[in-house]
Amino acid sequence: MHKHGARFFAQLMRAGAISQGNRFRDATVGPSTVQPKGHQMEFYYGKGAYPVPAAITEEQIADAVEGFATSAARAVSAGFDGIEIHGANGYLIDQFLTDYANKRDDRWGGDTRRRTTFVRSVFEAVRAKVGAAVPVGVRISQGKVNDFTHKWAGGDQDAEAIFGTLAEAGASYIHVTEHKVWEPAFEGGRDSLVALARRYAPQVPLIANGVQDAARAQEVMAAGADIVALGKAALANPDFPNRIRAEQEVSAFDPAILGPIANIKPSELAA
Repeated sequence: MHKHGARFFAQLMRAGAISQGNRFRDATVGPSTVQPKGHQMEFYYGKGAYPVPAAITEEQIADAVEGFATSAARAVSAGFDGIEIHGANGYLIDQFLTDYANKRDDRWGGDTRRRTTFVRSVFEAVRAKVGAAVPVGVRISQGKVNDFTHKWAGGDQDAEAIFGTLAEAGASYIHVTEHKVWEPAFEGGRDSLVALARRYAPQVPLIANGVQDAARAQEVMAAGADIVALGKAALANPDFPNRIRAEQEVSAFDPAILGPIANIKPSELAA
């Protein structure tokens, strides 16, 4: 990738209460003993409802924070150009941010600002480990893999607390992801999550994910995004930028594309 002038970042995450199909663990942990919504995905070797997690202890929290930092340092040593902390989509960091998943009454829970303590701690530990020169960004969403339509209960105030905390912490960028990132973030409102991130973190570069065509990309750029990140659109169209430049038709995303990734076949494990 470097040979061709590209840059690539390592995205680091921990599943927490929605970990599933993990042969190394018999149980899960989360901020509180709250059963995650939804059902496990057989696609990831899960089955049935998510189990109720144990409340993560102070020692386990410290271990998780250190795990992010150590992994980040290893990634940079391996040649990655930057780090993205995955604080979205219902995984452990997002669980700490979420009101119904985090019922703690210690320094890790409480109002929205207090619920940002974990993501800030992870960010600061990663930054301390990789140094000031390495970009460290954070990915944020409302929706979750197990609660697709979730919206922050505090609306704009939650957006101010979360994005403001990341800006204060010195995030190199904020990566906002939503299913339709151009739509209003909250019912009855007009501003998208991108627009709210720009308002409450005005100096922080913004990446927006959740568009699959050029028109929507222009729309989120106008709302404040500096970069549009492609996920499904890139999987369906590896040459997406060239197609847009040439005004060619863009192919629709086929979910079957993702099939082989989670279901590793015995033949693929053979030496």
